[in-house]
Amino acid sequence: MSEHQYYEFAAIDGPISDEGLRYARGCSSRANVSRVRWQNTYNFGDFHGSVDTLLKYYDAHFYFANWGTVRLALAFPKGAIAPEAIQPYLRGGERYEDTLTFKEIGNRCIVWWEHNEEGGWGWTEGQGLTDQLIGVREELLRGDYRALFLGWLADFEPDEWLDPKDGAVVMPPIPAGLGQLSPALAALVGHFPVDRDALAVAALLSQASTPHRIPIIAVLERLSVSELRALLARVAEGGGSGVMSELNRLTYPRVQMPAGQPMRCTDFAAKTIEARETREKVEAAAAAAKRQREAELRRQHLASIIKRADAIWSGLEPLMDQKIASAYDQAAAQLQELRDAYAQAGDIGSFQHKLTGFRRRYANRPAMLRRVENL
Repeated sequence: MSEHQYYEFAAIDGPISDEGLRYARGCSSRANVSRVRWQNTYNFGDFHGSVDTLLKYYDAHFYFANWGTVRLALAFPKGAIAPEAIQPYLRGGERYEDTLTFKEIGNRCIVWWEHNEEGGWGWTEGQGLTDQLIGVREELLRGDYRALFLGWLADFEPDEWLDPKDGAVVMPPIPAGLGQLSPALAALVGHFPVDRDALAVAALLSQASTPHRIPIIAVLERLSVSELRALLARVAEGGGSGVMSELNRLTYPRVQMPAGQPMRCTDFAAKTIEARETREKVEAAAAAAKRQREAELRRQHLASIIKRADAIWSGLEPLMDQKIASAYDQAAAQLQELRDAYAQAGDIGSFQHKLTGFRRRYANRPAMLRRVENL
């Protein structure tokens, strides 16, 4: 399998600085580099810069390798997300061992997701995937921690939580709205998969939806004159995109984490296993019903063929006269259907008798005879 790696960095809050641009350009002579984006694909060789350093300037990073690794990193100004809000969703393993990890670099905090697929991904283009995922950053800034929970859930194996001795371990808070994921969160689950039954159970345990947005005019009316002047000054200085992001963020009420006794991981695992067994039974019943419907349709189809058998046998001659591969394929398919129809009618002997005559008639057509040698 050929080596294929894709690196991308994106600026979300605004263009990166001159210093950042100089460093970004120095990381590669082939990369597509601008103040808002850094992109490069490696089919040979490797990235020679520092991901951590680039994340001091850019706000998002996506990495994909066709041997089975995918990473997403989102960088925030320190204090934008409280470390104590992230901590419950971390498992405490080494970076890249757990799906979700967290680190601080200078005045930035970075949340990482990583997934390693055994056997690799094959050949997939990475371009465009970052844009599907960067919406997660805005959701986290609004206090919507579903992405953190999904990162925790990606490492949850229900069958490993059957020992009662693990009963003291509790789950992190279950955010609202897990039953209806945003496009960005759906993309996150697509690249960092979670147990489908665990997610279904968590969705039932979470609140139905996230709060509705507040009209932007209501947000502006709450701001003081001095706050409005400060925002306008930032716009005049070229920070319009950052101001718009902040105002947009204020239209989303902070999501309140559910109160009450946290659920034990062993109880959640038991609910997940029960949901899985129920789903498998439903799916098995549906599959059996589908097979039964298909069998009945097949029986009816073959019954109609046996009624038209003489006409079908006669229709083979014009096909054979064409002396082309596609006509031979069509004739062979019709003979296959005739064989099944005669077999269903309990008269396979009549079919074999007619097939023997067909073979004698076209003994000088080896290409056709090869198509029906196993009938």
